[in-house]
Amino acid sequence: MNYKLVKISLSLIFFIFFQFSTNAQLADKIELTEDNQLLGLGTQYILKSEILQEDRPIIISLPNGYEESEANYPVLYLLDGLGNIKHEVGTVELLTESGIIPPMIIVAIESLDRARDLTPSNAGEDAYAGTDTDIPQSGGAPKFLQFLERELIPYIESSFRTHPYRLLEGHSFGGLFSTYVLMNKPELFNAFIIQAPALWWNKEEMTAQAKEFFNSNDSLDKSVYFGTGGAEGWGMRQELTRYVDVIKQNPPKNFRWKHEEIPGDEAHDDSRLLLNYYGLKFVFSDLKASEGLQKKYNDEAFLKGEQELREKYGQNARRPASDYVSIIIELLNAENSLGAITVYKRAAEAYPKYIMFLNTLATLYEKTNQIDKAIETYKSAIEVSKKLKLGNEEGYQKEIERLEKN
Repeated sequence: MNYKLVKISLSLIFFIFFQFSTNAQLADKIELTEDNQLLGLGTQYILKSEILQEDRPIIISLPNGYEESEANYPVLYLLDGLGNIKHEVGTVELLTESGIIPPMIIVAIESLDRARDLTPSNAGEDAYAGTDTDIPQSGGAPKFLQFLERELIPYIESSFRTHPYRLLEGHSFGGLFSTYVLMNKPELFNAFIIQAPALWWNKEEMTAQAKEFFNSNDSLDKSVYFGTGGAEGWGMRQELTRYVDVIKQNPPKNFRWKHEEIPGDEAHDDSRLLLNYYGLKFVFSDLKASEGLQKKYNDEAFLKGEQELREKYGQNARRPASDYVSIIIELLNAENSLGAITVYKRAAEAYPKYIMFLNTLATLYEKTNQIDKAIETYKSAIEVSKKLKLGNEEGYQKEIERLEKN
C-alpha cells in the first residue's frame, strides 16, 4: 500500500470528523412570530371533511429548504399528530441532516375521537378484555381510512410538491389503525411504522385477519417496522409477538419487515420517541451503502445506485455522509483517484454545507492535473465558507492564486 496515500487517508479522516462536528451544529433558521415565539413545528390547516362530516385539523411540517427548491418530497402521515408532532419533527430533521432518511413532508393528523376513528370494529363488553366498559362510538376505522384516501391524501398531493412515496406511522390505537390499513388498503402506503399497536382489540381480531392476509399475498412490496418498549405491559407486547408469528409462517416476497422490542425500561407512552427513531432508520435503511458497493466500486454502479435512490425517495435523497467517506477512503487506498472524484462530486452535491468535500475534491482535481476544475471547486468552497461563516476564505483564495501561477 502506498504510504503517501495512507497518510492522505488518515489526514482526511481527521479533517472529516472535525468538519462533521462543525457542520452538524449549523442549524437552519427557524421563523419567529411578531412576539418572538419560536415556530418550526409546522402550520395548522383545517380540512372540511364530507366523509367524516366535520372539520379536521392537520399540521403540515415542510422540510428545510422546501421554499427555495423545486424538489418533490415523500410524505409521512402521522396519527395522533398533535401529541407526536414535537418529537417527530426533531427526529426527522436530525436524521435528515445525517442522511439516514430523505427530507420529507410531515402531515400530522390531529385526533378528535381516537376510539372512534382508529378502531376497526365496534366493541362492546370485549373492548377491554371482557370488562363491562364499552365504547359505543368505536369502529370508525373504515370511514377514517376513506377520509385519508379520498380527501386528505388528494389534498396534500394537490397542494404541495409531493413524491409518490408515502409512510404511515401510528402508536397504540394509531398502531392498531396502521395494522388495519396494511391489511385492508396496502397499496395506499409504501411503508408503515407500527408502534405498540393495540392488537388486543376485539379478541385480537387483527391477528385473526393476518392469517388469511399473509397466506393469500405471495408478494408484498412494503417496508414495515413493528416495535414495542421493553417495559410494555398487557395488551401490546405479547399480542404483537403473536401477530408477527403469523408473518413468520407465511412471509411474502419483497416484504421488508422488522419486529423489535426496545431494550430498557421504556413503557407504553415513553417508548414512542425511540420507536419512531428506530422505525425511520429501518424503513430507509437502503440509503446506506452496501459493503459490495464499497469493496467492489465502479462509477457506473455507484451513479446508478444514487439515481435509483432519488427515484424512490425524491431528488434530495442521499446516503449518510459517512458512507460517502467510507467509499472514498477505500478508493484512495486503492489509488483510484478518478473514482474518488466521482464520489466526492456526488457527496458535495448531496451535502452543500459540508465544505470538507469541496476542499478535498479540489485537491484531487489538482492531483489528476485538472487545474481549472480545482480552481472552480475552491471558488465554490469560498462561497460556502462565506455563507456559513466558516472562516476558510483566505486559505482557499491562496490555493487559487497558487494554482493560477503554475
